[in-house]
Amino acid sequence: MPRRSGRGRRMAHPNEEHLRKANDALNGGDMDAFIGAHAPDVVFHYQGSSPLAGDHHGREEMGAMFGKFVGMLDVPPQADVHDCLANDEHGVLMVVQHLTRGGETIDVPANVDFHFRDGLVSEVWFSALDQAALDAFLA
Repeated sequence: MPRRSGRGRRMAHPNEEHLRKANDALNGGDMDAFIGAHAPDVVFHYQGSSPLAGDHHGREEMGAMFGKFVGMLDVPPQADVHDCLANDEHGVLMVVQHLTRGGETIDVPANVDFHFRDGLVSEVWFSALDQAALDAFLA
Protein backbone atom coordinates (compact mmCIF):
# COMPACT_ATOMS: atom_id res chain seq x y z
CA MET A 1 0.00 0.00 0.00
CA PRO A 2 1.42 3.44 -0.89
CA ARG A 3 2.47 5.66 1.95
CA ARG A 4 0.42 8.79 2.36
CA SER A 5 1.31 12.15 3.81
CA GLY A 6 -0.94 13.97 6.24
CA ARG A 7 -2.87 15.68 3.43
CA GLY A 8 -3.68 12.54 1.46
CA ARG A 9 -0.84 12.84 -1.05
CA ARG A 10 1.23 9.78 -1.81
CA MET A 11 4.78 10.07 -0.52
CA ALA A 12 7.42 9.30 -3.13
CA HIS A 13 9.55 6.19 -2.83
CA PRO A 14 13.24 7.14 -2.35
CA ASN A 15 14.08 5.64 -5.75
CA GLU A 16 11.44 7.85 -7.36
CA GLU A 17 13.15 10.88 -5.83
CA HIS A 18 16.49 9.50 -7.05
CA LEU A 19 15.22 9.32 -10.65
CA ARG A 20 13.68 12.79 -10.53
CA LYS A 21 16.93 14.29 -9.16
CA ALA A 22 18.98 12.52 -11.85
CA ASN A 23 16.63 13.85 -14.55
CA ASP A 24 16.86 17.36 -13.09
CA ALA A 25 20.67 17.09 -13.11
CA LEU A 26 20.67 16.05 -16.78
CA ASN A 27 18.24 18.85 -17.70
CA GLY A 28 20.45 21.31 -15.85
CA GLY A 29 23.64 20.11 -17.53
CA ASP A 30 25.15 18.75 -14.30
CA MET A 31 26.72 15.65 -15.83
CA ASP A 32 28.70 14.81 -12.68
CA ALA A 33 25.51 14.56 -10.61
CA PHE A 34 23.71 12.71 -13.39
CA ILE A 35 26.48 10.14 -13.89
CA GLY A 36 26.91 9.84 -10.10
CA ALA A 37 23.30 8.66 -9.80
CA HIS A 38 24.38 5.46 -11.57
CA ALA A 39 26.41 2.50 -10.33
CA PRO A 40 30.04 2.36 -11.53
CA ASP A 41 29.17 -0.76 -13.57
CA VAL A 42 25.86 0.56 -14.95
CA VAL A 43 24.68 -0.80 -18.29
CA PHE A 44 22.75 1.66 -20.47
CA HIS A 45 20.77 0.13 -23.35
CA TYR A 46 19.93 2.70 -26.06
CA GLN A 47 17.49 1.27 -28.61
CA GLY A 48 17.41 1.93 -32.33
CA SER A 49 19.94 2.49 -35.08
CA SER A 50 21.23 6.01 -34.38
CA PRO A 51 24.90 6.68 -33.56
CA LEU A 52 23.89 6.38 -29.87
CA ALA A 53 22.42 2.88 -30.18
CA GLY A 54 23.88 -0.04 -28.32
CA ASP A 55 24.83 -1.19 -24.85
CA HIS A 56 27.06 1.21 -22.94
CA HIS A 57 28.91 -0.44 -20.03
CA GLY A 58 30.05 1.55 -17.02
CA ARG A 59 29.87 5.22 -16.12
CA GLU A 60 32.63 6.14 -18.55
CA GLU A 61 30.93 4.65 -21.62
CA MET A 62 27.56 6.00 -20.55
CA GLY A 63 29.07 9.45 -20.02
CA ALA A 64 30.74 9.31 -23.44
CA MET A 65 27.42 8.38 -25.05
CA PHE A 66 25.68 11.32 -23.36
CA GLY A 67 28.54 13.61 -24.35
CA LYS A 68 28.10 12.52 -27.96
CA PHE A 69 24.33 13.04 -27.65
CA VAL A 70 24.69 16.58 -26.31
CA GLY A 71 27.29 17.34 -28.99
CA MET A 72 24.85 16.34 -31.75
CA LEU A 73 22.27 18.88 -30.58
CA ASP A 74 22.01 22.67 -30.88
CA VAL A 75 21.05 22.95 -27.21
CA PRO A 76 21.16 20.38 -24.40
CA PRO A 77 18.23 17.95 -24.37
CA GLN A 78 15.37 18.59 -22.01
CA ALA A 79 13.16 15.80 -20.66
CA ASP A 80 9.80 16.68 -19.17
CA VAL A 81 8.64 13.97 -16.79
CA HIS A 82 5.07 12.86 -17.42
CA ASP A 83 5.24 10.35 -14.58
CA CYS A 84 7.75 8.49 -12.45
CA LEU A 85 7.18 5.16 -10.75
CA ALA A 86 9.66 3.33 -8.57
CA ASN A 87 10.02 0.66 -5.92
CA ASP A 88 13.01 -1.00 -4.26
CA GLU A 89 14.18 -2.77 -7.42
CA HIS A 90 12.67 -1.07 -10.49
CA GLY A 91 11.69 2.31 -11.83
CA VAL A 92 10.10 3.87 -14.90
CA LEU A 93 10.25 7.44 -16.17
CA MET A 94 7.67 8.42 -18.76
CA VAL A 95 9.15 11.47 -20.44
CA VAL A 96 8.93 13.73 -23.44
CA GLN A 97 12.38 14.68 -24.67
CA HIS A 98 12.71 18.00 -26.48
CA LEU A 99 15.61 17.87 -28.94
CA THR A 100 16.87 20.56 -31.34
CA ARG A 101 19.34 19.80 -34.12
CA GLY A 102 20.14 21.86 -37.18
CA GLY A 103 17.41 24.32 -36.20
CA GLU A 104 14.76 21.57 -36.23
CA THR A 105 13.01 20.51 -33.02
CA ILE A 106 11.40 17.17 -32.26
CA ASP A 107 9.44 16.07 -29.19
CA VAL A 108 10.09 12.43 -28.38
CA PRO A 109 7.84 10.56 -25.96
CA ALA A 110 9.86 7.79 -24.33
CA ASN A 111 9.88 5.28 -21.53
CA VAL A 112 13.04 4.81 -19.53
CA ASP A 113 13.18 1.64 -17.43
CA PHE A 114 15.60 1.19 -14.53
CA HIS A 115 17.01 -1.41 -12.17
CA PHE A 116 18.39 -0.28 -8.80
CA ARG A 117 21.17 -1.77 -6.70
CA ASP A 118 22.50 -0.32 -3.44
CA GLY A 119 20.67 2.99 -3.95
CA LEU A 120 22.03 3.60 -7.47
CA VAL A 121 20.76 2.93 -10.98
CA SER A 122 22.41 -0.28 -12.17
CA GLU A 123 20.75 -0.77 -15.56
CA VAL A 124 18.78 1.45 -17.95
CA TRP A 125 16.68 0.81 -21.06
CA PHE A 126 15.78 3.91 -23.13
CA SER A 127 12.88 3.29 -25.53
CA ALA A 128 11.39 6.03 -27.69
CA LEU A 129 7.75 5.51 -28.57
CA ASP A 130 8.59 6.41 -32.20
CA GLN A 131 12.09 4.98 -32.49
CA ALA A 132 12.18 5.42 -36.30
CA ALA A 133 11.54 9.17 -36.01
CA LEU A 134 14.24 9.55 -33.34
CA ASP A 135 16.74 7.50 -35.37
CA ALA A 136 16.07 9.63 -38.47
CA PHE A 137 16.49 12.82 -36.42
CA LEU A 138 19.83 11.68 -35.00
CA ALA A 139 21.17 10.14 -38.24
